[in-house]
Amino acid sequence: MSSHDFYWFRLTKGEEVPAWHEERLPREELPLLVLFDGWYSFMRDRVVPWRMTMSEKVRTQLETEALPRFLETQRWYAAKGEPVKRATLIRYAEWKEGSDAWMMALFRIGAGTEDDPMYFAPLALVWEDGDDERMRGVMRGAISRVRQQARMGVLADAFYDDVFCRAVLEAIRSNKELGGNESTIHFRSTSALMAQPSEDGGPLAVHLPGAQSSNTTVTIGDRFFLKGYRRLRIGVSPELEVGRFLTEVAKFPHIVPVLGWVELVYEDVTITLALLQRYLENQGDGWSYTLDYLQWFLGEQRASPNAAAGPAAEMHAGYLRLIETLGTRTAELHKALATPAGDPMFEPEPMAAKDISGWVHNVKEEAAVTFDLLQARLETLAETARTDAEALLARRVGLLERVVSSLPRHIEATKIRFHGDYHLGQVLLVHNDFVIIDFEGEPARPPEERRSKHSPFKDVAGMIRSFNYAAYAALVRATAERPDDFSALEPVAEHWETEVCRVFLDAYMRASGDSGLYASWDEAQQLLRLFLLEKALYELRYELSNRPDWVHIPLRGLLRLASEDRAEQS
Repeated sequence: MSSHDFYWFRLTKGEEVPAWHEERLPREELPLLVLFDGWYSFMRDRVVPWRMTMSEKVRTQLETEALPRFLETQRWYAAKGEPVKRATLIRYAEWKEGSDAWMMALFRIGAGTEDDPMYFAPLALVWEDGDDERMRGVMRGAISRVRQQARMGVLADAFYDDVFCRAVLEAIRSNKELGGNESTIHFRSTSALMAQPSEDGGPLAVHLPGAQSSNTTVTIGDRFFLKGYRRLRIGVSPELEVGRFLTEVAKFPHIVPVLGWVELVYEDVTITLALLQRYLENQGDGWSYTLDYLQWFLGEQRASPNAAAGPAAEMHAGYLRLIETLGTRTAELHKALATPAGDPMFEPEPMAAKDISGWVHNVKEEAAVTFDLLQARLETLAETARTDAEALLARRVGLLERVVSSLPRHIEATKIRFHGDYHLGQVLLVHNDFVIIDFEGEPARPPEERRSKHSPFKDVAGMIRSFNYAAYAALVRATAERPDDFSALEPVAEHWETEVCRVFLDAYMRASGDSGLYASWDEAQQLLRLFLLEKALYELRYELSNRPDWVHIPLRGLLRLASEDRAEQS
């Protein structure tokens, strides 16, 4: 019998199987780690000399067998499809609360060098002879079986442990500190948490949403939202930095307030591990709401084609009122981020000629890379997308030259901190108003770029491009069973998009006109066109590499930019 063939607990005759077992036992057996002294079993420097070899063995098994198998199946593991040979434990802090103990652990994928990607995976040890309900929860994040003498249990991702999540909340509330291996973990609260009323009754319910992404999100009761960062980078998270500024300095009401955070500090290095925000009941995000609305509307147009001849302002009156609100809130966000507060990281700065030339240089470089990639992938595209790609490649030089040549050498405007990844999925609909979320910035951009100041029209461009994506995503949905209807409904969707963009920009202009963010709306429009080009180029690279079936969306967007410029030239 191999080590993978036995069950990981023993039952006496007549004893019932624990309730969590049949539901949560993985189909493929988990590896077994044999511990001898709890968390110290992984720490060679914390055990007596004659147990050092045992410690090295169990830690090697954790790093080369248990964790790699776990990491490879997680959605937040960035290198999809690449096997993990080793997850080296580099920083850790043991955390005890009564009879409960966790390890706040950071790992590097590889040998543990500074160049290897770094991840946060807090660990929980939960024993079989404890609470069945707790065991049922942690089995969803099980990493390995564990045995210590006669005691059996599981080593799991601590974010699946309700007790851990509630302990994080209390540690943030009390500004707790944990000492680790040449590092300290700080739990910190903001004044917004102190203003929250204390809980009555029993422990708050913890819910881990089923669909996770690059981070792990947990709701605690109906009051708190805990986000654990997984792929870590050196420095304070832009989401924490911007969120704290908007919560405590600008006091901007249309965000989810930051209540606290967790960070690891060593030497002069700070790394953000988790963020605590207020939980907010909502009607869904702007992307889902828009797709549902558009899919319904396109269905109505298919049933009654003559209805499409009416004015967009009448056909979409309710939706356009929401978009007007969104344009206003976007401008108000940028005004809040321009609040003078004496903080050099947020103090508004005048836009210089070198800023514009630098942005133009970056767009030119990205255009060269994007068009070269498009040329290389041309033969792999579907027929319609290939036709669009050929048309775009024929205009590549003219498109770039016209967008760049229309920019003034100097624009009287302001640079500020900005959202950085602004689109319909980053706004929540709450009582027919909008709350703006997720200030991490564009994940593919380096941290220093995401924390830099820029033109607010970079955010505006992101939302405009999101409207374009929504139009075509809804078209694909609405015509999935009747693809021949696509060409007939495409003008209807484009008409919707044109009107939505107009209303959004008009509302933004009205709400930002006295802000000092720009002196001339016409010049601001030229900046917007540059950033629309930059965003569409980024989208095209992404779709070519990740979702070829979606490549037609940025292709059509870039062709429209080229057509608009050609119309202006004629």
